[in-house]
Amino acid sequence: MRTLARPVVPIRTPVGRNVSRASSNRASNTTLKASSTNNDSELTAPKLTKRQLARWALTACTAPLWIDVGKDLGFFTGSDAEYPELIVPGAGEAVAEFAAGCFWSVEKTFRALPGVTSTQTGYIGGFVDRPRYFDVAGGRTGHVESVRVVYDKSNTSYEDLLRAYWRSVDATRDDGQFVDSGEQYRPVIWAMDAAQRDTAERSRDALMHANVYGKPIKVSITDASDKTFWPAEFYHQEYFISHKNKYDFYSSLSGRDEYIASVWGDERSAARRKI
Repeated sequence: MRTLARPVVPIRTPVGRNVSRASSNRASNTTLKASSTNNDSELTAPKLTKRQLARWALTACTAPLWIDVGKDLGFFTGSDAEYPELIVPGAGEAVAEFAAGCFWSVEKTFRALPGVTSTQTGYIGGFVDRPRYFDVAGGRTGHVESVRVVYDKSNTSYEDLLRAYWRSVDATRDDGQFVDSGEQYRPVIWAMDAAQRDTAERSRDALMHANVYGKPIKVSITDASDKTFWPAEFYHQEYFISHKNKYDFYSSLSGRDEYIASVWGDERSAARRKI
């Protein structure tokens, strides 16, 4: 007996198109496969281009640098943002304090001198207690970046310190030093007593008489006996040692070395060697 084929019942789609049930099943299977493929792609990490990889690598490498820049500007706190105790002289030692722009460079100058036993960066002359680097550098406290020097009087003298000072400063400016501008970077010889003041004034007068700088000397000689020296944060102590590469980079851009060489290179004359 002949078997009759089962008729295919047409299905009406929402838009009115007739399709067979078999066609509908095939379409459904195709949709499920496509959906599965999309889900798999969402779970797979995207492939980065070489340019994107390079950008991520650059970000990872420079992140520590930007953190250090933030520390330089005083934005971060931590153990190295705390303050050391004030250094004090021992038996046979004396103290001198100087300002000549960025205290990183000034500390390096005096640390290299024979007879200097210790140095400390800090702030003098402001109108608030316990100043922070961020505020001093922004000119908001009235302080001047300075360096406290403890020296052995049997191995060096205050006159020797002054000779080193004049050879590390642009004495013709009173509004900053080299690349650093502002009252917080002005040059000052902080006289601890009358004897230091007299010695500093004689030293300055000798330089003016010899016309070493070719312009009037504007370095202030100021009584510091009633002023507090606030030690700077640990981060700024011995910066030229603990952050040598960054200090060298800063120093190369500051213009300090070039200026000093233009004024004192080879000492220029025998008269200047005696000053």
